Amino acid sequence: MNAFITGSASARLNKKYLQGVDTIATYLAKKGYGVFCVGTSAGSIGAFYHAFCQHSENATLLVPVAYADEVNGMNKGKRIVVDTLFNLQEIGLRNSQVTLVLPGGNGTLGELYMATDLKKSKFDDDLVIIYNINGFYDKIKEMNDFMLEAGSLEPFQYEYFNFCNTPEEVIELLEENEKKKKQKV
Repeated sequence: MNAFITGSASARLNKKYLQGVDTIATYLAKKGYGVFCVGTSAGSIGAFYHAFCQHSENATLLVPVAYADEVNGMNKGKRIVVDTLFNLQEIGLRNSQVTLVLPGGNGTLGELYMATDLKKSKFDDDLVIIYNINGFYDKIKEMNDFMLEAGSLEPFQYEYFNFCNTPEEVIELLEENEKKKKQKV
């Protein structure tokens, strides 16, 4: 199984939003997941990549041309250079069964909403997990509640957003998803 990992590429990301990222990365590596993630050594993505690669080389870095200098020293796994963020999203989302949203910025939000919109449009059925460590995504939850109340978000769409506050919750949801996939086979 493959996971698309999205999150911050910023070295300025507060360390409290990196807590548990290494636990999740180690779990995915030891379970044999392949991962697709933005090629950057900083932020939540960098923390994830470095922890994952301590246990597995089954990582594919999706490197926007503008970030090419930020992947020096990231030699494990494969590397795909992309011209646009759309290409990055397309490769990551099309080749995964799970989208894991780590704390991040505007690009991360774009990838989150692309993943959930693909589910709504029935182009994909990825499990979307939002790692809400230390309340990072609480405002997104509030916005979703508002959109649901306003009628611009359907109740079934609301269910696409799986907020997890701890690494243990992320792992539990991944294990439930694996069981469901095995039962379908």
